[in-house]
Amino acid sequence: MVVGLATWWIRPQSLSCSAASPTTTVITLPAAAPPTSVTPQQIPASEPQPAREPGEARFYAFSDGVACSLPDLPLDGYYVGVPTARYDGSAPCGSYVDIDGPLGSVRAEVVDRCPGCGANQYDLSRSAFEAIANSADGVAQVRISPVRDPNPAPELVYRVQQSSSPSWIGILFSGTGNPIAQVSLRPDSGGDYLPLRRGYDNYWSISGAGAGPFTAEVTDIYGHAAFVSGVTVSPGQLRHTGVRLYEIPADQPTTPPPPSAPVVVTTVVSAPAGCKP
Repeated sequence: MVVGLATWWIRPQSLSCSAASPTTTVITLPAAAPPTSVTPQQIPASEPQPAREPGEARFYAFSDGVACSLPDLPLDGYYVGVPTARYDGSAPCGSYVDIDGPLGSVRAEVVDRCPGCGANQYDLSRSAFEAIANSADGVAQVRISPVRDPNPAPELVYRVQQSSSPSWIGILFSGTGNPIAQVSLRPDSGGDYLPLRRGYDNYWSISGAGAGPFTAEVTDIYGHAAFVSGVTVSPGQLRHTGVRLYEIPADQPTTPPPPSAPVVVTTVVSAPAGCKP
């Protein structure tokens, strides 16, 4: 009897074990720092700039009767008269040059020629000279270079010469920014473009073109071309065209949006809980 009770007491009992529920942990990592506005941009290589040439500048009493015939020039503007050899029959009229002097730099428009200047001598309007040197000195050593596509691009403006008629027309363009290589006309009704001849006074002329109206093609020495329609034989009137010979590309930096924050999901399965008899 005693032996049977003892055997019953030590017999193994079935265990009841319960597993723990899995635990899911969601971790949001810090978002990566957005790139700078410089990194993703592709910056085009700049046009090679001509070397600045040494020269000598002096100032003169600027007036509106300039060799280039450019109209409505403010008397306090930055202008330069170039030597006769560089004037080259009005070829650089309306273009710009950068001038470095002992006291600073200035960008001046070529509007005149200097008959008494030597090969590397230039006449500057008083405002232009005072921007680079002391006017009391009268003469300054400078470095000068032409400017391609000055910014902002100016508006083309034209004037038909006073003596123009259906048998002969002369036309002056200003606001070109760059030196003009050629001006041509054709009737608005169609036909071939007829090249005009440049005059020493910066007017372009042609005989026998007719009464118009015309479309003018203006081309600069860099190959930019602009077209102006509705040109009539209306002498003397200054006409604004709303047209530019070239365009300056707008800087439009783009910064991509920052990437969304990455999410890491981790599921942890705990070890089984203790068993109960």
